[in-house]
Amino acid sequence: MNKFFVISITAFSILISINSAHAVEPKNIHDLMVYEFEGEFEYARNDLIDAIKSRGMVISYRSHAKTMLDRTADAVGITETAYPTGAEIILFCKTNTSHKLIQANPHYLALCPYAISVYDIQNATGKVFLSYRKPPGGIPEYEDIENLLKDIINEVIGE
Repeated sequence: MNKFFVISITAFSILISINSAHAVEPKNIHDLMVYEFEGEFEYARNDLIDAIKSRGMVISYRSHAKTMLDRTADAVGITETAYPTGAEIILFCKTNTSHKLIQANPHYLALCPYAISVYDIQNATGKVFLSYRKPPGGIPEYEDIENLLKDIINEVIGE
């Protein structure tokens, strides 16, 4: 009986350490919350779109940032792209949280729609990044929105 208990505790400890080793903590880079994980851009982008749509939200716009930057690079003397495979910004909205935000202050319209960027970068082969902008401090109505952004990103990452 005692041996079974020791084996169970050991197995549980290993499982906890494996799961915590895979946890993705965002980096706060000048109020940008940036999540880095192993993956491929195309799969991450598709998973992001699916995660948004599965919550009943409509994507209002997909900004094809890499395409625009590549197209205009020559005009500003850029010879190498920052994004080898892709960079997109997905914009979307959730009705109830947006109404709550706007009712608190109609000027908060500038915080809509919500956006999550998905991209890969040079010198980070096999890594994908998801990021969003933190709003200015002191807007309690934005907490639900930020939690939504985190939940979507964690779903894409697989947590």
